[in-house]
This record gives sequence, structure tokens and C-alpha cells, in this order.
Amino acid sequence: MKEENPEKALVNEKGTVGSTEEGGVVVNEDGSEVPTEEELRTLVRVADEIPLPAMLIVLCEFAERFSYCESIFIFDAFRNFIERPLPLGGNGAGSPPKNSILKPGALDQGIQTAVAVTTFFSFWAYIMPIFGAIMADQYWGRFKTIAIFTAIVGLGHVVLVACSVPSLLQNNPSGAFAGFMVSILIIGIGTGGIKANVSPLVAEQYTKHGQWVRTNKDGKRVIVDSNLTIPFTFVVRFYLLINVGSLGSLATVECEKLVGFWLAYLIPTIVYLLLPIVLYLGRNRYVKTPAKGSVVLESVKVFRLAYRSVWSLNPLILWKNLEKGPDWDAARPTIDDETKGSTLKKWITWDSQFVDEIRRTLFACKVFLLYPLFWISYNQMTSNLTNQAGYMDTGNTPNDLLNNLDPIAIIIIIPIMVIYLTHSLRRVGIVVRPIQRITLGFFFASAAMVYAAVLQASISKGDSPCGKFGNECAEGVAPINVWVQAPAYILIGTAEVGIHFITGLEYAYTKAPLRMKSVVFALYFLTTAVSNAISLALAPVSVDPFVLYNYVGCAGASFIGGVLFYWLFRNFDKAEDEINSESTRRE
Repeated sequence: MKEENPEKALVNEKGTVGSTEEGGVVVNEDGSEVPTEEELRTLVRVADEIPLPAMLIVLCEFAERFSYCESIFIFDAFRNFIERPLPLGGNGAGSPPKNSILKPGALDQGIQTAVAVTTFFSFWAYIMPIFGAIMADQYWGRFKTIAIFTAIVGLGHVVLVACSVPSLLQNNPSGAFAGFMVSILIIGIGTGGIKANVSPLVAEQYTKHGQWVRTNKDGKRVIVDSNLTIPFTFVVRFYLLINVGSLGSLATVECEKLVGFWLAYLIPTIVYLLLPIVLYLGRNRYVKTPAKGSVVLESVKVFRLAYRSVWSLNPLILWKNLEKGPDWDAARPTIDDETKGSTLKKWITWDSQFVDEIRRTLFACKVFLLYPLFWISYNQMTSNLTNQAGYMDTGNTPNDLLNNLDPIAIIIIIPIMVIYLTHSLRRVGIVVRPIQRITLGFFFASAAMVYAAVLQASISKGDSPCGKFGNECAEGVAPINVWVQAPAYILIGTAEVGIHFITGLEYAYTKAPLRMKSVVFALYFLTTAVSNAISLALAPVSVDPFVLYNYVGCAGASFIGGVLFYWLFRNFDKAEDEINSESTRRE
């Protein structure tokens, strides 16, 4: 196991630990040059190189995302699999006859059941990271936790393939449905365990902090800034690659339509086998942090003590207490009394620094507060938009293929918006701050839902033989080409770049203390779970003629979320550099 060196390269006296002066130049312990005040004002700041172990873990996430986003395809396939019956004249594996307007199907459970089950699966997969974070912190460490949950996901995939074989679908559909539910429970547990730990494990491979001067081959001097490395190296490349992995569904949707569900589920299972192989090959290269006790559980205890004096059944008192804020001193291990001095609370297992770190983490994670209002719009992409495509003119295009426009848009937008545009603007002194980018993400999501609502109204009022009841009608489809949906997916993809890993996690992760990273990820994924719970409650309005109101409501929620987000957190951008500096000094 490699040893961590968290103070490999720190900033200067307004920050440096262990720096020395050589020939009038201040250098760090590793020999890197500390930037002067003049250089901090004038030199271009760049991200550092990503280490090989981190790339190996990113490759693991590529395989997991291919598998899970086949499961997001599987969300689409899930809906077809659950909602629609085995097509008449098909091959008995779920595939419809060639040149037929029929869609793939298997279990004939209806759209409400399909939306409810797929939304539950997403909720389950995003609530499980809390469990995964606890297991990593308390018992196994991140690497071992990922390895164990990788095996669990593999088991779930095997069950999923088994319950989609043609003989079971034809002779015992209820048994197939039961096996299917077991498989998504298993996959959700395993996916949650991986989600909570893979991104922190990637970031742990980079052990430098602060800023130092580097001279490039062309002689140009630049400042290497570790605070740029996570957002522009880890996050961008990491998120870019997992979206490339999600494009595997381009193949599997065709398998679903032309062969059947068993092959569509078998392909991600085979690709998933890359994950344990890469984990094994790189096992001696990774920086591994041992389990040190559950930070998540201790954080909950700190929150309970700090907020104990806040809660009140009287709304006015509660509001005043919330404005005043929590009593963090109540969670500290000592009680300071003017007459008796300091008294130790022997039952408390953490120190005062841990309380301060919780306080900073809570401040950073406030930006997640309104995220569910974004995710309920995002969730429409993997639920109602697929169903909407089902009663449009798809031609030879599978109704669940258009979901791939979201990762394609992300793959195109990330280099343009994040790498080139942001870097170019930064070089001329223009910095687009995280809060501004997240706000735009809310508005793009709202625009996507407005477009979907207008399209839904056009389908219902047009020449469709089914009118407002397209998902309950077998008389034909609306004479609108399914590719008209494309702008909705592209807008969602643009919103995702602004609000998802590229900005939201970047913001909170870079500002949270080192041992609080797993708490940050658990809280982040919890917002997705909350949005899925809301979407689950909205399942009854996923059917015609109410689905139009569903789109309008989602558009309004995301727009209001954007307005409230900017109003509440607009001042956070001004304090960003100070918070980053504090994080660097403490770590």
C-alpha cells in the first residue's frame, strides 16, 4: 500500500508548510518553486497532470457506467420490458416483427407500474451510497468496498439476464417480474456502494495541494494549481469518459429491438467483467486510505447535538433558531465554564477540529439544497420522454435510442464549454463562477421541459389517431418524427454539464475537508434520491392526458429552483477563493 503525502506541495507563508529558501527562491519540500505575490497576479494558472492510478480507476468507472447506463438504457428497456406485452408475431424474446410499428415488450404491466419501478430503481441506487460510504469508512476502506460491491453488482446482472430468457417470459411472466425486481435490488445496492467511493478514490490518487511554479518546454512559466486539477482534470475527464461508457446503449437498444431483452442485458454484463480485472491489475498502484471509523455516522451525531437547540414545534421559534444557526459548541468534546474551566465529555469520540470540518462541509453542501428541483426535470429523460417517443413516428429508430443524445451532447459540450471556453475566458481575466454555472443549469433544464410540454401538446392536438391517449391506444402513432425530441435531450445535456459533476460536485468537493469527502458524495447522491421519491409520487400523472401538466410542473419547478438558487447563494462566488485557501491550509 502506498503512503499518502497530503502536504507534498503547499502554497507559501500565507500557506506553506515546510518551505525553504534557496538562492532567493522559496521552494517546497519536494523542490517545487513557490509563486511570489507578483506571479500569483500575472501568471496563468493550469491544472496538474492526472496520475496513472487515477486513470485506472476512471477506466473502472467506464465499465461500471457502461453497465449501469445500460441500466439507464435498462431504464428505457425496463419501461419497455415492464410496460408492454410480448409483441404479436415477435420472436418470443421481446423483439417485435421486422418492419412493424410495435415496440419491444415482455411483461405487460402498464405505464404506471413501469414508471414507478424504474423510478424506484433510481431512488434505490442513489440512497445506497450512504450505506456504501459507511461501510468504506467504518470497516473496509474505499478500495476493498468497491471490490466487494463490484461482485454484488455482477450477481445482480446474472439474475437480470436469467429472468429475461425467452422461455421464462413466455411461460412464467410473473416469475420473470419477481426475478427482475430481485435483480434491480441487488444492482442498486452494489451500484450505491461503488458510487459513494469511486470518485473519492480517484481524487485520493492525487496527493498534492496548493500552488507551485512550473516552466514548460517552451520556456513559459505557469502556476500549477491543485484547485484546478480536480474540476478540470479529474472531474472533466472522469465525467467525459463515463458518458462515453453510457453510449454502449447504442448497441443494446438495437439488440432489444432485433434480438430480445436477454442479449440487451447480456452485453453490459460482459463489459462489466472489465471492472474486477482492472481493479486486480492496479491493486498495488493505488493510494489506499484505511478505514478509520464512520465519518458519516459521527457526522449525524454532530448534527444532532448542534441542532438540538434549534428544533421547536413553534414555527416562529423554529424560524428564529434557524436564522441564528446551530450551536456547534454543544457538539464539541469539551465544555468551557468560566468558574470550573474546561470539562471533557468522555462519551464523545471526535475532536473539536472534526466539528469545525462538519461546519465547513455543511456550508459547502448548502448548494445541494435545491438540486432535487433540477433532478425531477432530468428524470423525465429516463421516464416520460421515452414513453412520449413510443407514440411518435419512430420509423426504424428504437423509441429508447434518443436517450443517447444526452451523453452525446455532454461529450461535445464538455470540451467546448468547460475546457476551451472556460480556460480561454480565464486567460483574459473573465471567470464564470460555479454558482453562475449551476444557475444556468437550472434554466436549461426548465427550457427542456418547456420544449417537451409544447411537443406533447402538439402530439395531442395534431393528427394523432389516439388524441390525448397515445399511451393507451393501439390505433397508430402521431405523424411527428421522433427526432423532433432531440432538442429536449440536448438541453438536458447542457444543463447537466453546468449542474452535475462538472460544477456541483466540483464546488462542494474542493471546499470540504479531506476526511469529509465521503459525506459530500453521500449528501450529493441523497438529492437524487429525494428527487426520485418526488418522481415516484408523480407516477400517477405520467399517463395521458395528465403527462402534459407533468412537463409544465417540472419546467416551473426547475425555473423557480434556478431563481431561488441564485438568490440564496449568489454571494458564495465572492468568497470562493477564500474558502479554497482555507481548505488548502487545513489539509
